[in-house]
Amino acid sequence: MLESFKKKTKLNKIFLIIFLIYSSIYSQIEYGLKGGISFNSKLNISANIESIDNAINIFESRNGIHFGGFAKLSIGNFFIRPEIIYSKIDNSYNIPDILVKTKNVITDFSQNKIDMPILIGYKFYRIVNAFAGPRFEYIGKVKYDNLNVDDLKDKIETGLQYGIGIKFGKIEVDLRVERGFSKNEIKFMENQIGEKNQYISSQGKLYLLGISYYF
Repeated sequence: MLESFKKKTKLNKIFLIIFLIYSSIYSQIEYGLKGGISFNSKLNISANIESIDNAINIFESRNGIHFGGFAKLSIGNFFIRPEIIYSKIDNSYNIPDILVKTKNVITDFSQNKIDMPILIGYKFYRIVNAFAGPRFEYIGKVKYDNLNVDDLKDKIETGLQYGIGIKFGKIEVDLRVERGFSKNEIKFMENQIGEKNQYISSQGKLYLLGISYYF
């Protein structure tokens, strides 16, 4: 009888420890929604030109919006924050009409994509978060003059995202920088649209100003 009571007591202690560990971990998991604007302005980048096997400096302007959701697992002052974000970007490029005929290149187009950054960060002074991590990007619809550009869509790209945020209660404001790993290129299209037979594949810098709301 006494032996049975001791076993039950020991078992209850084990269940209590498991419950406390689970509660502690669960209490450090947060989630919420975020949104904001994406921008750069007249960024000078170098792009390889496939048609003449040369490089040229072009001016890149990209602006848009983004929104989505996130989860955040904190372990002490460290945290992991995966996100799923929908973005719409309007791209515009100014190309010197010297080495390549600009009338043959699609220089203005809109882009819909899904971004999946996985950020690892550290919390300073209770309210400041610094973070960085890889991002995976799926490019969906790409439109030029209301026409779909097949050469630019249905692609998966990888890149880097890093930044800093300040959290006040359930609200966090952050500024980020993202960039791709692949080269900037002016490439031939597989499916020509009118006189347009080349397109720009750019992975230049993009700045993101966002607001997150924690539930």
